[in-house]
Amino acid sequence: MTEKEIEQRVKSVMSEKRYLHTLGCVDMAERLAERWGADVALARRAALLHDIAKEMPYDKQLSLVDEHGIILNRVQRSEKIIHAFSGAIIAWREFDEPEEVCGAIRWHTTAKSGMTLLEKIIWLADLTEEGRSFDGVCEIRRLAFEDLSRALISGFDTTLRVLISRGCEIDSNMVKARNFEIAANS
Repeated sequence: MTEKEIEQRVKSVMSEKRYLHTLGCVDMAERLAERWGADVALARRAALLHDIAKEMPYDKQLSLVDEHGIILNRVQRSEKIIHAFSGAIIAWREFDEPEEVCGAIRWHTTAKSGMTLLEKIIWLADLTEEGRSFDGVCEIRRLAFEDLSRALISGFDTTLRVLISRGCEIDSNMVKARNFEIAANS
């Protein structure tokens, strides 16, 4: 399937706001892939598909994950996070995407310890695409082109602070991802 065909499909299942976010993510992923020497085509495809399931009804996402035998913890089964897992299934099943792309989609919300370069790029592209305007995003965006690990740690710290301030549960994978990046760079 061509990128244009994927883009048309993505557009058909998203609100305009989500689609604009997705296009921003594609742009940022492409720029980050070029900067860090990742496969630009794979980065574009992963970014284009990262939210493919975001607006799918929750019960359908849950059925899709259960049907594929994926065991998720309570936090991962939440409405805010499950789309990453159901989206990875859709990318594999309906678009025949390789594991590299599916992994980047799967971990674009929680992150995980020992992420691949593509997984890091998609996580950061989702967080820092030009449509994002939260406190600290400009600094994370700047770091993303200077020091990938520092950008990730800053992004994790910012995300964790927001989740804590809202009283949200935190998936342990993000804490492990943060600790991995800190240990790898000390």
